[in-house]
Formats: sequence, structure tokens, C-alpha cells
Amino acid sequence: MIPITVSFFLNQRGGLVQALVFSLGIIVLFCALGLGVTAAAGPFGVTQLGSNPWVNGFIALVFGAFALSLLGAFEITLPSTLLTRLDQASRRGGYFGTLLMGLTFSLTSFACIGPFMGSLLVASVQAKGAQPVLGMLSFATGLASPFFFLAAFPSYLKRLPKSGGWLVRVKVVMGFILLAVMLKYVSNIDQVLQTNWLTRERFLAAWFVLFTMAGLYLLGVLRLEGIEPGDSLGIARLLTASVFLIFAFSLLPGMFGAPLGELDAYVPAAAGGARASGEAGSVWMKNRYREALDQARGENKLVLVSFTGYACTNCHWMKANMFPRPQIASALKDLVLVELYTDGTDAASEENQKLQEQKFSTVAIPYYAILDPNENVIDVIATFPGLTKNTGEFLAFLKTRPVSAG
Repeated sequence: MIPITVSFFLNQRGGLVQALVFSLGIIVLFCALGLGVTAAAGPFGVTQLGSNPWVNGFIALVFGAFALSLLGAFEITLPSTLLTRLDQASRRGGYFGTLLMGLTFSLTSFACIGPFMGSLLVASVQAKGAQPVLGMLSFATGLASPFFFLAAFPSYLKRLPKSGGWLVRVKVVMGFILLAVMLKYVSNIDQVLQTNWLTRERFLAAWFVLFTMAGLYLLGVLRLEGIEPGDSLGIARLLTASVFLIFAFSLLPGMFGAPLGELDAYVPAAAGGARASGEAGSVWMKNRYREALDQARGENKLVLVSFTGYACTNCHWMKANMFPRPQIASALKDLVLVELYTDGTDAASEENQKLQEQKFSTVAIPYYAILDPNENVIDVIATFPGLTKNTGEFLAFLKTRPVSAG
């Protein structure tokens, strides 16, 4: 499609400007999608979408459908009548016609880009602020840039790689990846509802199988579309297959309780919590706010309140990677620890969310606060919002103490 479209620009007056208008047509359409999603959800709604079981279920279905499409089960297309009307309008010429041509191109290419664009959109809708708009802007700019670049430098048209088996192989591999991502959203549902069906071991076993199949497919062992019996195995395909297989086998220790580092943010925690090994005896009370205050009063300690979530990726990262660090684990011993889940479907989560909103005017998680036994925040710096990978920064927060005690 790129050579044909760019040739259209080159045969018109002001071809470079025409290419720019065409690119703007693509960008405008996708940014409008991002704006629509942001406006529909709203800033507060977007914050809450990340843990909603219905939303996660819908996203899992979307990812699953797009994954099956990429694997060749079926093709996603838009109504032909809509595409025909837009195509007729774009043939009127002028800059407006070129703008419509960009919109038409975006829609006609939906069968190819739909799985990628749709996956990006439903994933970014769970982030805060303008993430859906920025995601669509980045996607559309990447999609439109070859047309503008080649209109500006037409000699490079001859150097374009030809579509063929390699492109089909990219599509199939992305299908396996989207299936793995789909499981992440299914896991969110499982954790929020506390059904414990998709355990850490089962989740990692599923990922191991999917990424192993992607590697075996690239090696030609697993026969799917894009791999023919007589195809030679190139270096690029061999190395890519090796990466998938290495990643798959690196998941195996996690099935037996070993930490997985950064990856622990995206996989379910081990049964009973995977935190004891690194926290040197630190005990967290779950959803027992009043009991924590009573204990702090009896032991003359301060309380560290962790507003957290079952499906919160950043919360999981902090639990798996920040809390077990020796300096942090040592500081935690001097505090009464309580974690309050705010994204569940039970009454406790609703109460915890109300407490956080009333006392700290936020529902964002993770959120940490140090209180005295009388529920007073001991200092203006005794709250810590969000994730940090800076040990010193979080340690300084944990060592916040009342001025009178110093």
C-alpha cells in the first residue's frame, strides 16, 4: 500500500504538502479515538477501571479476539459500505480529499492494525490522564511517518522490504504475545474476586507454554501460517526464537516460589504472599486498620498504612522488589504494618477506599502513610504516593518521625 499511496502524492502538485495532509488524516482519526475514550471514562473513572472485573473481562475478550485474528482464526474487517462512501469522497481531490483519503486508509487497514491499535487502546484506558490520547498519537504518528518520509525522499521507495513470509511470522508471534497479555487481565479478575483459580503456578505455566510455542514456531517446529517446509532458518529468526525460549525457561523458577524481579509486578503472588523471604519477619495485617492502631498504641509505635490493590501492578512491584530490600525490611520492623485493599468487591475494600479518599483526598494506589495511634499524619512528608525504585527516597519516608521525638 505504501508505494501506491506515495505515487499518488508524487503525481499531484504540492506532493509533500499532500503527504502531510494525508498523515494528519491518520493522526486525527486515532487521536479522536483516544479523546473519546478519555472523555467517556473521565479522570476519576479511569483510575477505577484498572481493577473493575467487568472492564478487565471485556479487555481480556478483546485481547483474545485480536490474538486469534493474528493467529489466523479469522479476519477483522469493517463494513464495506462505510469504506466505499469514504473512498468516493476522497476522490474529489484537493486537500480535503487527501485528508479523507488518510481517514479511509486508516479504516481500510483496520484488518491489519486493529489487533495492535485495539490492544493499545484498551490497555492505555487503565492509565491516568491523557494516556489513551498519547498512546493513539504515538501509534498514528508511527503509522503515518513512512508515507510522509517516502514522499519527501521518493528514491527510498526502491529500498523498501517486500512483504512476504516474514510479515506473516511477525503477525503470528504477536498473536502468542497477545494471548499472554490476555492472561494478565484474566489474572486481575481472579485476584480482585479472590477466587484463586489462576494461581501463580498456573499463570506462569501458561506463559511458559505460550512463549515456548512462539519460539518453536519461529524455529519451524510448530507449523502455522508463515512457515513453509522448505523455508531456510535465517540468523534473525534463530536469534528471535532463542530470545522467546530463554524468556520462557526463565519463568520456571517462579513456579517454585523463586522471585522474578521486575516481572513479579505482572504475575500473581504466591499463595500466602511471596514476601516473607525478604522481609525478615515483618508481618502485615490485612484490612485490619483499627487493630493496627490498637497494637501501635500498646507498643508505642507508629503505623505504616499501605493502600494497595489486588490488581495493582505498581503495588505488586513495591511488595516484591522494594519491601524485601535489607534497608527497607529493617526500617519496617520499627512500624506496625497494615495493608488496606481498595479494589476488591467486598465491603472492606469499599470502607478502605472511603477512608483513603476522606483522609488523603485521593484513591490512587499504591499510597503509603505513616500515622500515630490517634490516626494523625505525623508530618507533612509522612505520605508517599505511587511507585519508586529509589531505595533512599522510600527509606527516608519510612524514617519520618514526630519532631518532638527527635
